[in-house]
Amino acid sequence: MFLVQKRLFRCLPSNKSTIHLSSHQLCNLFNFSTAKDQSSEHSSNFIVVDSLHSCELSSEKAAKKAKYHTCHKNSSSLSIEFFKQSGWSDAQVMKLIQRSPLLLRTKVETVLKPRMRSLKDMGFSDTEIVQLVSSCPSVLLIRDIQPKINFWRSLLCSNERLLKASRRNLFLLTSSLARKIKPNISLLRECGISDKLIANMVVTGPAILGRSNKCMKEAIKYVEELGVPRNCRMFPYALKIVAGMSRSRFDATFATLMNFGFSQSDIIDVFRKQPTVWVFSKKNICDKMTFLMKEAGCELTYIISHPAILIYSLEKRLKPRYEILNFLEQNKLLDKVNGLITMIMLSEKKFRNKFLFLLREEKYIALYDSYVAAVHGKRHVVVEN
Repeated sequence: MFLVQKRLFRCLPSNKSTIHLSSHQLCNLFNFSTAKDQSSEHSSNFIVVDSLHSCELSSEKAAKKAKYHTCHKNSSSLSIEFFKQSGWSDAQVMKLIQRSPLLLRTKVETVLKPRMRSLKDMGFSDTEIVQLVSSCPSVLLIRDIQPKINFWRSLLCSNERLLKASRRNLFLLTSSLARKIKPNISLLRECGISDKLIANMVVTGPAILGRSNKCMKEAIKYVEELGVPRNCRMFPYALKIVAGMSRSRFDATFATLMNFGFSQSDIIDVFRKQPTVWVFSKKNICDKMTFLMKEAGCELTYIISHPAILIYSLEKRLKPRYEILNFLEQNKLLDKVNGLITMIMLSEKKFRNKFLFLLREEKYIALYDSYVAAVHGKRHVVVEN
């Protein structure tokens, strides 16, 4: 260890905070083999530091990458230079290399150039190519990516939706169409789900189609057992929830709701009406239930009848709107009684036009400011009447 520190000290400049070491320096720093071994190693492999340095990577990060990824110096330099000449910024190149170091060893002339050209020929703009490759670097490594891209674009109907889906699931373009994707889509169609809804499921939760065909069949069966038939409007959403999570996590939400007094039939009713409740963590659900029952004074039967109330943000929607409603009622500023669920489900624009305008007087401005701060994710402050 002392020898490494001594060698490192000799390499460090005295007046710079960011350190850049050459390939040869790093090799000398971490290589303790014999002179013969060193000569042999240096003739075939170089630690990739010079190339990463061209992307403004600090020596600390470069050394970290170099510890795990080595390749021929010229190859890595050519790969990085190719991306930069293609219009990628240093930050974009660095992010790409971190996600897929294999690209450093990929041949430019025979692999990278033809496949980048293929993406352009398929109608992707330079900006879209950067987005697509950044989210799924494998598109440059898969030999025949065009059939997959054409398939997804045909289903999703636009490059924009394909890019959005690929950002959510980097396996979207790498999963087998024949073994997974097409059989699962066929199952969804058999359930009466339209291609438009399937496309929406892919964009919002693409992992569902990456499951095995067997898992998809089991998920369909379980959703039906929970009382959501295939012809029900909520069936596609319920299926996306069940197929997108483990059974243990799904059952954990059941247990959480039961701890607050829900019966099994109550929970099934909630699932039928609002399966999205299941995407939230145990803590999230507990915090909302505690607030609604203890602070807002909601009866359990009210929550069971209006489960949509559980899908809204506690800090940005439930608390601030409840406080506005409570304030307006106590100060007799409302013409009629409004239910909490009505207040919660209004869009932000409608809520402001219908209720917040009542606080336009100067004496109420503190409450108005408190609400706006909460909606924008800032620290929520309860204003006294």
